[in-house]
Amino acid sequence: MSNSMEPTFDNRLITVRLRLSDMTTFPSNIACSWLRGVSGYLMRTKPEDSLRERLSQAKTYAEWEMIAADLDIILGNDVWKADATSNIYDYKLIQFRLEHLAEVRDSGDVAELIYLLRSGLLRNLGGIGDPRLFSRSYLGTKSLIEDYLNQVVTQLQYIQRNDFEVLSPQQKVEFFHDTRQSFGNTALLLEGGATFGLFHLGVVKALSEHHLLPRIISGSSVGALIAALVCVHTEQDLPCIFQPGGINLKAFAKKGIKGNITRKITRLLKYGYLMDVKVLEDCVRSNVGDLTFEEAYARSKRVLNITVASTRKYEVPRLLNYLTAPNVLIWSAACASAAVMGLYESVDLLAKDNYGNIVHWSPSAISWSDSSCESDSPEIRLAEQFNVNHFILSQANPYIAPFLSKCPQGQGDSLSDKLFIFLSSEIRHRLHQLAQIGLMPRTLQTLFEQRAQGHITIAPPLSSMDFYQLFSNPTYASLNYWILKGEQSTWPFLSFIRSRTKIELALDKGNQ
Repeated sequence: MSNSMEPTFDNRLITVRLRLSDMTTFPSNIACSWLRGVSGYLMRTKPEDSLRERLSQAKTYAEWEMIAADLDIILGNDVWKADATSNIYDYKLIQFRLEHLAEVRDSGDVAELIYLLRSGLLRNLGGIGDPRLFSRSYLGTKSLIEDYLNQVVTQLQYIQRNDFEVLSPQQKVEFFHDTRQSFGNTALLLEGGATFGLFHLGVVKALSEHHLLPRIISGSSVGALIAALVCVHTEQDLPCIFQPGGINLKAFAKKGIKGNITRKITRLLKYGYLMDVKVLEDCVRSNVGDLTFEEAYARSKRVLNITVASTRKYEVPRLLNYLTAPNVLIWSAACASAAVMGLYESVDLLAKDNYGNIVHWSPSAISWSDSSCESDSPEIRLAEQFNVNHFILSQANPYIAPFLSKCPQGQGDSLSDKLFIFLSSEIRHRLHQLAQIGLMPRTLQTLFEQRAQGHITIAPPLSSMDFYQLFSNPTYASLNYWILKGEQSTWPFLSFIRSRTKIELALDKGNQ
């Protein structure tokens, strides 16, 4: 008698059929599972990707800094910062000088300390200012470099705040003066065109809030308008211009929005320029007043420089400041700098005479011309007149900014970003070659030629909608938009700027 638990013939047949069915569906099940797994892996968002997205949308520096700190931890950048070794800079030299400074200070030998500081205060000692050292971490750089800079500042403060028998007050003054002269100055260059120039306001705001705004500021084109606005305000009054209504835009509001494009096209066809320079003059004058370069320097102690071009062929642009043009009205110089071909008509420079009357400045034929295409950038004159050897460039020209890296010399740049920068450089090079053999007008070629150069260059990320608004009149909404964009573009550079100016700022305090 068969066991009731054993399968019958019919049951066995059903079992075999089921197993054959499983075998036929097995490969397809595996394939589907594999595809689902690969798809899930590819679509999965890494924590750092999510943080980078949040970082780009941060509205305040405190928010940006918190996200950047989390990113540094996730990416292991904190470990990289703690490791002093690197082939980018001479870490052994920096380590030695750090230890030597501490030893000399502990010994109480002030004369030796002063000798040590005077012989080694360089902005890029041992390569510590190399941009690659600031392209890895979002916040800061190698801890050894930060420790060294802090040690130097500590020793400078020690000398400044104390009296020593071996160091007379006059010798202390000479030490800080000579060391400051040797170290050099930092200047902020504002280069921009049309509406994009409002971006500079955000750059200035970010630098000012972190006490990194240079005393020497130079502007050209629309950058000259922003430089003028900044340099007529004292340190205490400067934050007011970033507040709602802090800049007077009534001159543009009078024109209204209706018929805006039609007016510009008609003006271009009839007169050869898009914008009404009288409106620009009213706006700048209402915000700057009738201050001269000399009067503005006396008020704010900021060194304003404005670049203008002469209609005289082959004559280099003039760098106007309180030394070269003390009596020139700032608003007229700013408007003359902005009066570029096709945008605004030419503007005469005005000045105050000995009795305070407003008159034409002696070389009054200052306006845009093709000779400006042959001009040099302002760095040479700034170096000659104000001992500037370090430049922070805020670049908002619509034909240059899109081709620049938007973070500290490659911080977080992807392969596609680097490829884009390479291709854009190649395009500019080919355009230059066409100009050299006479196949391209020099005027057009200079639109893609970046004359001003910066040790640190800040540029805005631009969208297609930004270009759509390129020649629009400024509004309070657009001001807020560009100020935030300028701040967001500056935050990634703050560690780099702070490192390169830390000693300079300490020497400034010692000179006071």
